[in-house]
Amino acid sequence: MLAFTVFDTKKLMAYLLKGDVFDHFTFRQGEIYSFASFTINGKKEESFLTEDDTEPFCLWADIKPFVFETVKGKRLPKSMKLVFSLPKEKIERYPNAKAVFLNLLFREGTLLCTTSITEETFSLEQKATKQWDEDILGFFKKHEIPIQIET
Repeated sequence: MLAFTVFDTKKLMAYLLKGDVFDHFTFRQGEIYSFASFTINGKKEESFLTEDDTEPFCLWADIKPFVFETVKGKRLPKSMKLVFSLPKEKIERYPNAKAVFLNLLFREGTLLCTTSITEETFSLEQKATKQWDEDILGFFKKHEIPIQIET
């Protein structure tokens, strides 16, 4: 697991809510505390699934407009928690991983990110976790989002 703080919250929020940088992630769940409290479940409704649907969760690109409408305005949300993961077909590079997660927690003007992995079977080996952490750090570096790793 990795924990880090994003320095340029404004840049990350622009990427998140207006750009397409995070669109390839699936959206698991979210909580937004603004003028009201909002909870969003990213799991697709089974009655809407087609035979071609292999991913049980919505892509961030599909959920993003609803989140944007909820947080836009002159006042920042009091807090916001968003949980992302990679689509099933993209986790093959992480041995024994059932799911890989990126969690974003915005509170009191600070944006904290954490990573985690759910494994298929218990293992003491941390190869997948280390690879996911390296990939996320590379992702933030590639998009020039400055961070500080928490110790």
